[in-house]
Amino acid sequence: MATMTITARPRSVQGKKVATLRRQGILPANIYGHNVVSTAIELNQHDMALLLRRAGRTHLLTLTIEGEAAPRSVLVKEIQREPTSDRLLHIDFFQVSMREKLAITLPIQLSGHAPVLDTIDATVVQTLDALQVECLPGDIPESLTVDLGLLTTSSSAIHVRDLQLPETVTVMTDPDVVVASVSLTRGESEEETTDSTPAAPATAGDTEETSEE
Repeated sequence: MATMTITARPRSVQGKKVATLRRQGILPANIYGHNVVSTAIELNQHDMALLLRRAGRTHLLTLTIEGEAAPRSVLVKEIQREPTSDRLLHIDFFQVSMREKLAITLPIQLSGHAPVLDTIDATVVQTLDALQVECLPGDIPESLTVDLGLLTTSSSAIHVRDLQLPETVTVMTDPDVVVASVSLTRGESEEETTDSTPAAPATAGDTEETSEE
């Protein structure tokens, strides 16, 4: 995973006074972690917004704080936004140890084309949006993309066990959970039901009428 960097400064402004920082384009933030003293910092709001579009919450960041000798390795933990404008209001960073494994939630993205859609009227339904994994910070996958090419028939389904991940990543989600499957449209479902329904046997009354004729 390529490292992304950002620079911050120690923050002395606290509480409701941080609204003054936001008006100046400064984003208040905090850093915490295991055996890490919580630290208040501030950084450029515009730069952080751009970085979030690329990094999300699973990309390891190198955070340099003015006055500190060494940068910190962090992940975005919590994001607060203004409901009406989606503007960033506050961010919590989690400082990691490169030697300690982390539990990470990886978003799942569907990719490619499902061959089954070329033969029947159906849609692909994604039933799992994210995967729970455990790994070292340096082994966090860039992304988790699922190839829809595995969906070849109406009964096809992609399970967690079908996903391809590096050996350095341990999947914590149940392997039998369905990630994506095929859903027939109503018309296609009714047609299959009709085709598969056996003809009703003749009744005794029907037999008698036939005999009379």
